[in-house]
Amino acid sequence: MENIFAKIVLGHLIGDYLLQNKVMALRKSERGWKGFLWCSLHCLIYTFSVCLFLWTTNPIVVVLVFLSHWPIDRWSLASKWLRFIKGRDIEAAYYSKDKYREIDIAFSSLVYAVADNTIHLILLWLIINNLRT
Repeated sequence: MENIFAKIVLGHLIGDYLLQNKVMALRKSERGWKGFLWCSLHCLIYTFSVCLFLWTTNPIVVVLVFLSHWPIDRWSLASKWLRFIKGRDIEAAYYSKDKYREIDIAFSSLVYAVADNTIHLILLWLIINNLRT
């Protein structure tokens, strides 16, 4: 199982960071069809990366990886989760007048990235683990 989790993590990191350019990252959650297309393109690349590391072309895995990633990125669900639990809010930090604003922005960004990665990895693990049993 450790080997599968390592493959999931590597596929995720490459698909979500090394293969996602700035335009995709900024535009995938924009309203309208352009945001829809940017998010879909990113999720296709991401799905390819994860499935390549899992060495699978199983259509069920491919579809589930794509569908598990798309709503999280399209609607920035990590931000919504952090707001729900009263965690760090990047938008509030950005507009703050506090003298430590830059530190708060950096820390809030880090918390967002960890929350986002955690949600993605939990879903990937659940998908792969349940398809194997």
